[in-house]
Amino acid sequence: MKRILLAVCTLAVTAAACASPAAPNRVRPVETRPAFDGSVTRANIDQVDPNALFWEMFYRQAQQPVLHTRREYFGSPDLAAQRRMVKVHDEIYDFRTRRYVGASIEHWRGTSTLWGKCVDDVEHDYSPSRQTWSPGSSPLCKPYRPFLGDGIIPAGLTADQATTMISQLNVESWRFLVAENPSLVEVNGKTYLRLPVRARALPDAEGRLWDMQHLIWAFQKTGPNVMEHPFPTADNTKAGADIVYYLNPESLLPAYMFRQAFRPSDAGPKPDAVTRVEYVRPAALPDAPLADTTPWALSWAPDIK
Repeated sequence: MKRILLAVCTLAVTAAACASPAAPNRVRPVETRPAFDGSVTRANIDQVDPNALFWEMFYRQAQQPVLHTRREYFGSPDLAAQRRMVKVHDEIYDFRTRRYVGASIEHWRGTSTLWGKCVDDVEHDYSPSRQTWSPGSSPLCKPYRPFLGDGIIPAGLTADQATTMISQLNVESWRFLVAENPSLVEVNGKTYLRLPVRARALPDAEGRLWDMQHLIWAFQKTGPNVMEHPFPTADNTKAGADIVYYLNPESLLPAYMFRQAFRPSDAGPKPDAVTRVEYVRPAALPDAPLADTTPWALSWAPDIK
């Protein structure tokens, strides 16, 4: 039974519902979050500690009271490159009031086909021909909000809770996220900090590999129930992922994320699912959620990674 529970808990969605298995690491956190001092400019970017920058971004984003993201997911790099069918999930969650607006749409060869929306747990379908919403069904009306966020960074935490999670993820035996050198880039006429992050699986004492599952274990150290405080994490693939964040250089908050997941194979890690996430700011619940009939999509081009 224990092996079955651990297997189920490796899934991104079902893991949120699982009780915490025995974590593979016995070390208790003693570090605080890595210190980050000052801003990032063209003059000092070569001296910036990439991990301190990543955890500063994590710390700031984890405390955002409202989260609004748009996400695309593809099961393989080939499907991501073809883009024949693109499903976009647009979700807004206010952690102070627990109010929620989630929307999904399918773009099939550039034409919008299926629309769905969940407003405070009431499901709706959209008819493009009639341009009206009506009662319907939506997979978004789930307590854990399955497509909210980027699968790595939570939101709605206090400063102490964010520090606790970051400290846990920086214990040596939990450190599966490692940032690489940042760079300043221009995208759509704006300047961003491009920050690559490697996620690599770590073995436990029994040789089992864990990557994204560490996020759930670390989150559980903060106190909130992951089912009541939505934090759907990326899949635990046992082979990690290559992640790239684009940060606003002034706020150091993420604007966009690209994630290439890997799965184990006899020939080594094999590229698997592709996820693109855009952070919509300012994040706020709309006054009239059903008034918006504009087909939503990410504003970041698919080749930005």
